[in-house]
Amino acid sequence: SFLMALLFLRDEPLNARSFTGLLLGFAGVLLIAQPWKSDVSQINLAGVMYMVAGSLSVGCSFVYARKFLSPLGISSVALCTYQIGIALLMLLCVTDLRGASHLFDDTRAAIGLIVGLGLTGTGLAYILYYYIVRHLGAVTAAGATYIPPVMALLIGAVAGEPVSALGVVAMVLILLGVFILQTSRRVAR
Repeated sequence: SFLMALLFLRDEPLNARSFTGLLLGFAGVLLIAQPWKSDVSQINLAGVMYMVAGSLSVGCSFVYARKFLSPLGISSVALCTYQIGIALLMLLCVTDLRGASHLFDDTRAAIGLIVGLGLTGTGLAYILYYYIVRHLGAVTAAGATYIPPVMALLIGAVAGEPVSALGVVAMVLILLGVFILQTSRRVAR
């Protein structure tokens, strides 16, 4: 998002402070992932390239939403509805639905699927996404993508997994990076 904003968004304040927040968050994610502990011979280069392409795509989506969708003044709820509705139609064209009715055999599972995954996990997330992009900017909104590794570590700790001192340092770096990104726009003004 930072690179795409440099190229395509002239109204976003990209400064040393936002770059520092970006680097701190990224360093924290690296400390959590610890890619240096992986066996290099086991790394699938094609898989890594797919992850890089996906990351670039997500980064571009923040800038696209800020540059082309935010100025339209369409409500976040409407944008979310359009996005999920179009995705649903696209998936219906390519998805084999045989056996899909079994998803609704268990009422609790069906409610969890609809409320937990659909409304809360996807619907509310996209409503917040469009709201944050419109009001805080693409780079600041993209900073929120640093939060899932922190949540994963916290959930693991609650489930009984040990959290190392390095994990705590990583969480502090990520949260500090996100804080700096969140406040960089106000400081620039």
